[in-house]
Amino acid sequence: MDDKYRNQLRRLGVVKGLKALQPAPPLPAEPPRQASAALPGDELLTPHGPVWVEKRVYPSFHPHGRYTLGEMQHLPVEALPLFGVPNLGARPAFLDTETTGLAGGAGTLVFLTGIGLWEDEHLTLHLVFLRSPDEELAAMHYIEDVLAGATGIVSFNGNGFDLPLLESRFILNRMVPRWRALPHLDLLSVARQLWRDHLESRRLGMLETAILRVQRTEADIESSLIPWLYRQYLDTGDASDMARVFYHNRIDVLSLVSLLVHVTRMVTSPEQMALAPGEWAGVGRVYDHAGREAEAFRAWEQALLQERGTLDEDTAARLWCEMALRHKRCGAWERAFALWDAWANYHPLAVEPLVERAKYYEWTACDLRAALAETDAALNRAERHPKSLKRVQLLAELRHRKERLERKLASGRMKESANEGMSEG
Repeated sequence: MDDKYRNQLRRLGVVKGLKALQPAPPLPAEPPRQASAALPGDELLTPHGPVWVEKRVYPSFHPHGRYTLGEMQHLPVEALPLFGVPNLGARPAFLDTETTGLAGGAGTLVFLTGIGLWEDEHLTLHLVFLRSPDEELAAMHYIEDVLAGATGIVSFNGNGFDLPLLESRFILNRMVPRWRALPHLDLLSVARQLWRDHLESRRLGMLETAILRVQRTEADIESSLIPWLYRQYLDTGDASDMARVFYHNRIDVLSLVSLLVHVTRMVTSPEQMALAPGEWAGVGRVYDHAGREAEAFRAWEQALLQERGTLDEDTAARLWCEMALRHKRCGAWERAFALWDAWANYHPLAVEPLVERAKYYEWTACDLRAALAETDAALNRAERHPKSLKRVQLLAELRHRKERLERKLASGRMKESANEGMSEG
């Protein structure tokens, strides 16, 4: 590039890479929007202007749902690697944001950032609020200072939303988001693994009610209303509803602590947790994703024990199929057959285990008559399925298999007859 244009770009502040970014110059001093008495917190001064912050300190014995916050100090060391995070360190930060929209992009503001930082024997909760968009630079610097003391980050959907959006606000304010290098655990991905077969929804609110026993008060507000309430606040200056938004964010952050305690216990001492069958299926999924197949199989076997309750039929079929398939791949036919038998016995209309047995008899044992018998039994079950396109396709596949086996048997009989004739001749 020509030096003339390079110098012009430098004067305009255009640089290559994040490391060369310089902080944006402070905006001209303006009277900040005055928060009403309904808004919790205080105005703090930063080198880049005022910022509104609510700080609360929670002792380790503070209860939140079925756990106290201090139980976070005693996480089983072997749990986090199962979730893909080696370690969160001694001072993890629990982070949640409220924004002006869910679409992301440069036009979406993070107007409230909740950060709970574990320090010694207590949790310090910082709620950083934008009274107006022109306070964003000061807010980002305050957040940077808080996260500078963190050794890891815990979020709920942070990978998909909170962290990328907060990172973009840092960059737009010409700041380097160094906290992005911290170990990060997104509890939404953990929840999807653990409760996919147990709960209809894995939203944080659902987990609070069904798992953590957290009860929110009437001060809470629907998360879908929060962006609209903030825009209303900017238009009117009335901060009365913002106190409810603060409460919502505050509970979200505290729930991250309790949820982290719960999920780590689920995967390290599940036998002490009175898990439902669907939860055992989720524990097995976590172990399987971590490459610990033996532990996964033990959890899935627990899920299939009917005295603990019943699994959804599709989930049970998936577990039987997955375990049997892995035994089949390594030639452990006895174990595979045990699973196919259990599957076929428990679900009188299940066709897949019979088809698998037919495949074994045809291609491994070379017993065509046994393969044909399994195929006939599968056809009998399929004919009792409710009428549907899937049933039509299944019947067509099974009839094709039966016809092929019958042809192979007939061909074998013809060869036997010919061989007998030749021996007699």
